[in-house]
Amino acid sequence: MVEWDIRKLRILRTLREQGTVTATAEALRMTPSAVSQQLTNLAKQVGVPLLEAQGRRVRLTDAALLVLRHAEAVFEQLERADAELAAHLRGEVGEVRVGAFSTAVPALVVPACGRCGIRLPG
Repeated sequence: MVEWDIRKLRILRTLREQGTVTATAEALRMTPSAVSQQLTNLAKQVGVPLLEAQGRRVRLTDAALLVLRHAEAVFEQLERADAELAAHLRGEVGEVRVGAFSTAVPALVVPACGRCGIRLPG
């Protein structure tokens, strides 16, 4: 089984978006040599060529596009996790536990929970 490296997948995605290794390096604040090295390492990890030389440029192979198609789903899930975690840290989502005497539940707890649900639905 392949050990996927999110950082290397981000580099591959940025290359697809930017079109050149140089532009990718600039966008990621890396050197072109570092970008090339990371993409070469990714290709070794997955066991297939990801880039083809095309003159002085490179072209993504069909295998690279396949990898990116799956990587996009991973990136989307990680973005949702980031958003959910940020909401949790802001106190907008999470679990609320309430302890009360049974006599207080109908008069105090139920109305309070209703108000909390309206103000903080998460």
